[in-house]
Amino acid sequence: MISVNIAFVFLAGVVFLGFIVTALFNKLKVTSVMPLMLIGLIVGPLLKLVNSGPGSTIAQLTPYVTALTVSFVLFDVGINIDYKALKNVIARATGFMTVVVLVSAFACAGIAYYGFGWSFIEALVFGFAISGPSSVIVPTLVKSIKLPKNLRVSLLYEGIATDSFQLIIPILLLGIIAAQDVSFAGGASMLITSILSSIALGFISAIFWIYILKRFREQSSEYSWMLTIAMVIATYGIAQEFSMNGLITIFVFGLTFANIGSIKMPKRSRMHSISNYIQKQDMKHIKDYQREITFFASTFFFVYIGMLFEITSMNKLLFITLIGVAIAVVLLVIRALFAGLLGKFMTKAKSEFTFQRRIVYANVGRGLSPAIIATLPLTLGIIIPNFLDEVFMVILVTNIVSTISIFAIYNAKNRSEAKLSADKTQAKTKTANEKRAEANS
Repeated sequence: MISVNIAFVFLAGVVFLGFIVTALFNKLKVTSVMPLMLIGLIVGPLLKLVNSGPGSTIAQLTPYVTALTVSFVLFDVGINIDYKALKNVIARATGFMTVVVLVSAFACAGIAYYGFGWSFIEALVFGFAISGPSSVIVPTLVKSIKLPKNLRVSLLYEGIATDSFQLIIPILLLGIIAAQDVSFAGGASMLITSILSSIALGFISAIFWIYILKRFREQSSEYSWMLTIAMVIATYGIAQEFSMNGLITIFVFGLTFANIGSIKMPKRSRMHSISNYIQKQDMKHIKDYQREITFFASTFFFVYIGMLFEITSMNKLLFITLIGVAIAVVLLVIRALFAGLLGKFMTKAKSEFTFQRRIVYANVGRGLSPAIIATLPLTLGIIIPNFLDEVFMVILVTNIVSTISIFAIYNAKNRSEAKLSADKTQAKTKTANEKRAEANS
């Protein structure tokens, strides 16, 4: 076992490693998720430097670590959804996202249903949890790859929106499983009430907080992010205490906080004053700090998930690996089938069109949202055999597949460009030689 001092050094090392592997993505096209989870796997189940098995302190901290991480991530997702920037792509991008999410979710649920013998609703929790690419990975991907603006925005929107689907739908399904002692009508009523009350609390809390920031602007301007994140955590706690869905509440809080200014209000109303204020508020300050805390939380969480992985036998490891590979291939094929829905946003030149289309379907790397969902059944006292291990394996395998695919796509593009350049040079040389021959004759 490692000492407390070494634990602090390890935690700092994880942060530095997260930064390094994220920076290296631009050159190596390797996502940060894969090495971070492997680090957790090595220090936990493999070398047992940290006791992370059932009943350990690490395992017992899962509900708290998960709650904090999901609060930070969903608030970040909410404040980074900008409807104005999406007005040119939202209809087509939403169609693409919806089709891919639904087909992927049911296909993966089918594999899990027959592979693990889970109930249909448990399989759906798994299917929707891994139904879309990660919003943690996509921004780095589109930043490092030259893509048309509309295609880039579409992929960013897909990552953010599917992250919401990957969190909210499984959470709702887990709520139904947890309420199995009540009638279907009673459970549905509780679920709808929880959703509506959570949305209302998130909206009201955001409006209230914007008003407080405006009312005490001189005192709060330098500490707006710290105070806001404290409000986010408090709102989550209130929602959970009153049996609401804290995750939905925080998502709505962030969405309202960042976008209330785009809602038209009567000019003389108090709401107009509040919405007008948030437009002038320094959102960049809050987003910059939030990006940093989300980076820290997600970096640590990927290592944490790696430590929770259980290796009980080689047969089990081989089986969940094969299922993970099958799922990764299915996800790749599904994206390849429907990538043409975003064809309108791709460059018309054949070589660039092919390259951009391949980038769209190679974007299969799963990330933080399924990792969060992987821990929730245990948090809620729901036992789904092999659930966490299979989600871990899917995240790992999809990132490997995505990395290999993008590397291969770049190599193919480079060879194509080199061949095109050589053909042009050869054509110019041939033309020059023909001209000289004509001149000599």
